[in-house]
Amino acid sequence: MGPYLDIKPPEYCFDPAPLDTDYASKNHFPFLRAALTENIHGLEHSNCFNPRDMGLPWPTTFPAAVQSQHWREAQEAVRELMEQIHSTARIKDHETKQCDNVYDEKRRKRDLLIIDTAASSAISLFPAANGTQARTLAKATLLGANILKEVVDEIQSLPDELAKYQGPWKNPIFQEFVGECVRENSAAGLQVVQGLLMWTKHTLDHPPKEVEFSSWSEYVNYRIRDSLVLAASGMLQFSCGISVPESERRPFEAMYRLFMMHLSLTNDLYSYEKERLEAEKEGVTAVNGVQVLSRFLIVPSQTAKNILRQIILDLERQLHHVYDGHVQAGKLSDRQLRYARSMLEGLSGNLFGSSTQARYARVVPGTRLTNV
Repeated sequence: MGPYLDIKPPEYCFDPAPLDTDYASKNHFPFLRAALTENIHGLEHSNCFNPRDMGLPWPTTFPAAVQSQHWREAQEAVRELMEQIHSTARIKDHETKQCDNVYDEKRRKRDLLIIDTAASSAISLFPAANGTQARTLAKATLLGANILKEVVDEIQSLPDELAKYQGPWKNPIFQEFVGECVRENSAAGLQVVQGLLMWTKHTLDHPPKEVEFSSWSEYVNYRIRDSLVLAASGMLQFSCGISVPESERRPFEAMYRLFMMHLSLTNDLYSYEKERLEAEKEGVTAVNGVQVLSRFLIVPSQTAKNILRQIILDLERQLHHVYDGHVQAGKLSDRQLRYARSMLEGLSGNLFGSSTQARYARVVPGTRLTNV
């Protein structure tokens, strides 16, 4: 892919559960290995690289990390949307005589972190995205924290028909986002919108701090439901410029569950210290896979992290064999296999994105990079 890659410069990097063994020799996901030296169809807008070549930890069987080249566009889109949200809020505050003109350094730093998180998440989990797609997907992350609750609160129930998610919606910012989704990819775009609203309703109906688990499998099932199941599928299709009907996605039900498990548990592993500190400050218990394993197995958190890393590695082994089985069977269309590959590309990107995510790493001492 060339000697120089314009990836989003990482300010931090950390490995919460270092491995004693180098898993690079497993020879899983050969198409990702090929992407390090060849131009792979579908990854024209992606940077493919081995973080080990940058001196960064890469505790995985994925031979490469994948990241969208359009990280600047993603950042710009989130910045513009945040200003739009702030501007709307200022107008409402003025109308209700609750105007607050203070924009202090603390709020500025918070906004910068939110912008970085939204852009990084989009280009990492959906690394095939072109510039337009990266902008829209980055906005989706910010909407989840600001607009979607308001949209759900305004309606009695979510529509049953996919076409009705096109609107009209009362919130003009959300309606504009829906329009972007539909213009770029109508079917996948509406699935993104539907999935985002369903996820919002689920999180409102099931606050994390009110949930208790009787088994590890119960936690995993909860975590998957809490992780944009429908929206993520739509976003994968959206980022690849394809639309895969539900009937064509059925052969991937097992693979998609593995994808969601890997995604959710990777985020658990890397976000644990941040969530633990926040929970301690609030006087509650963190709802996180590390904490759940630690409680069930009666082991220290570091041991639980190491166990969770092994679980994630085993998920990669299963993903490799399931995907390879689909390829060898020769029964699926190019569109279906592109959808399957997007899961693997997204997981490799998410792993690198999680390890370099500022909001996760900045609470862990010694994680700031001096030179990459």
